[in-house]
Formats: sequence, structure tokens, C-alpha cells
Amino acid sequence: MIISSLRLFQFRNFAQQEIEFKPRLNFLVGANGQGKTNLIEAVFLLSRGDSFRPANFENYLFNRKAAQARVVAKLKSEAGDYKLQLDFMDGRRTPHLDGKRTRFSTLSAEFPVVLFSPESLASIKEGPEQRRVLIDNVLATLSIRDAKLLSDFHQTLRARNALLRQIADGDSRSTTLQSLESLTSLFLVIGTHVTASRLAVLRQMAPRWQESARHIFGIDDLSVGLEYLISDNCANTWSDEQVFNALSQRQSELSRREMEYGGSLVGPHKHDLRILFSGNDSRFSCSQGQQRALILAFKIAQIDLHHSVTGRYPILLLDDVMSELDADKRMRLMEYLEGINAQVLITATDLTWSRHFPEERNAVFKVENGTVTLTAPSAVRAVMPSIG
Repeated sequence: MIISSLRLFQFRNFAQQEIEFKPRLNFLVGANGQGKTNLIEAVFLLSRGDSFRPANFENYLFNRKAAQARVVAKLKSEAGDYKLQLDFMDGRRTPHLDGKRTRFSTLSAEFPVVLFSPESLASIKEGPEQRRVLIDNVLATLSIRDAKLLSDFHQTLRARNALLRQIADGDSRSTTLQSLESLTSLFLVIGTHVTASRLAVLRQMAPRWQESARHIFGIDDLSVGLEYLISDNCANTWSDEQVFNALSQRQSELSRREMEYGGSLVGPHKHDLRILFSGNDSRFSCSQGQQRALILAFKIAQIDLHHSVTGRYPILLLDDVMSELDADKRMRLMEYLEGINAQVLITATDLTWSRHFPEERNAVFKVENGTVTLTAPSAVRAVMPSIG
């Protein structure tokens, strides 16, 4: 699937803009603060509903003064053409597919995107939430079932937390306690399914991640790995029954504390992932550059897994990633991108690091002060000299 065109209306710093993308590499080039990341964010929002960077609703509106905003994409796939629209109005984000209301859990699998950004490349050194996002992004784009499962889990978690807050605030009615008991049973079942899905996809990712890491680092015998932690215990080989028993036992132990705290202290939202580099915890044993390369390799493994399972590539979004990598890793990433048949949107302040590519399937766009223009072919050749 590719985006043939993207139209923005009163979104971020774009008053009104339409862009016709090429099917392969699309470079969005400009100085900082001109709107490059806003374009990447618009595409990500169409697929996922939530942004990859902190934002209040009014941040999406043009100069924060507009009453509403809209992002529209025309999509092409082997199955046909589609129109995807996201409206921002009255504090809500409302998605439509071919004019009909839809759910983001459906869109994330039907319109899959994989994001590389400075935020995602910082996943190792950040907290457990960022590492959980890594694996949940794989689930959300791989199948509608898993995307809906994640949505159902977060909905159940919010409902359970609301009851726990009521109890922490002094609500001791028997009906409230009974509702909590009933919801906890459902919560543990859904939590087990989420955890089992995470473990299953990590097992599928493992050999692909090993291969991509060796390519990015240029080390043939490099060993990378990932441990899924439940209450600090490695659960990589656990069965569904073992997961359920562990969650149930821990929840029973912390039941009183949860009611005093007013929130769920057990479940997939509390799990962590330990990313290993040559057998050591990469948080402490790797440089910042090595950590970035590890996450980059993980994303490449995600792309390859998606293609293997679904037979198609997701749309790739690369936001200012090249500036985060050294010259050797940039070259290896470009070699990878040139070798797959995926549409890619890349933001950059310049293209001095890039390679020559055919103009008929690729393009360079200049982004300046909320305006996007297609760069003339002569300019493309000037900033992208042929190598080799």
C-alpha cells in the first residue's frame, strides 16, 4: 500500500496543502521548525490515532486558532484505492475510511506504518513504557485481531482504574467491590492474551532482529536478544497458563495496595523488556550510538516480519533519523531501503549523505514555513550525486 496524495487543512502549521507522493523514496527537506515532522505526524495519526510526540488537542489546530483541522490521504493497493480522512474537532479525532466511520484498531493493521524517529531510537535509555511501545507497535500493525486486543486491554484497564480510584477515594459499597472483582477477572484474561501475543511476536522477531543487527553494525557474529520481564522474571518461554497464573498470583498479592493506590499495579502495562547486546543489558553496556542502531535494527526486523506475514510492506516514516546515525550506519540503512519495495517518507535538513536514485519513482520536496514544493529534477541531481 502507498499514499498517492496527502491533503492537510488547518493542521499544525499548514493552512492548506496537498502533496502527491512517489511510490518509493520521498525526501522532505528543510530547516528545523518548517513542518517536516508535522507531515510525518499527519501520516502516523491517520494510521494510529495518537501521535508519537506529546501534544494537546489544540496543538493540532493551525496556529491553535482554527476551529477544526483535517488530514486526508488517498491510498493505492493491490486491492483497490481508498480515501482515509481524519477530522479534528471539538476535542475529538474522528477517522473515516471511504466516507464511513472506522476504528483506529482497524486502520493500524489495514494502513500499517512503521516509524523511525529520535523518540523511538531513545527507547532503550527511556523507561519501560517506551520499550513496551516497541513491541505493541508490531502487534498493532501486524493484524486486526492483535490491534483490537490492545485496544480492548487499554479500555478494560481504564475502567478498572476508575473503579480503583473510587475505592481509594472512600467508596466501599458492595456493588463497587463486586464490579471490581468481575472486571479483574476479565482484566486478567485479556492481560494474558496481550502478553501471550507479545511473546509470540518476539519469538518471530528474534532471528530477523539478529540478522538486521549484524547488517547495521557490520559484525557477522554479533549476538542480540530480548528478555520479556514479568515481575523481573524472564517470561520468554512461558506458556499462556504460566502467564495467567503469574498475573493472578501477583494481583492477589497486591490487591490491597491497588485499592489504596487507586490504580492497577499488575498487568501488561507494567511489564518491561531487557534488550541485550552481546549478552549484556544495552542500557548500561552500550553507547548512545549503539543503542540507536539496536532500535533501528529492531524496526527493520519489524518491517521484514510484516512483509513475511502479510506479503506487503508497511509505509516507512523516517523522521530526522539520519542525523542520529554515523556515516557507516546511514549507508547501510540506505542500502536496505533501496533493496525493499516499500514507500518511504524521510525528513532531513539536507541530503549530503544520500545516494543517487531514479527520479520516476522517487522525489525530493522542499518544506518551508508550512509550504511543500516539489524540487526540480536538476536540483535533485545537484543534492544527490551518483556514487560508485
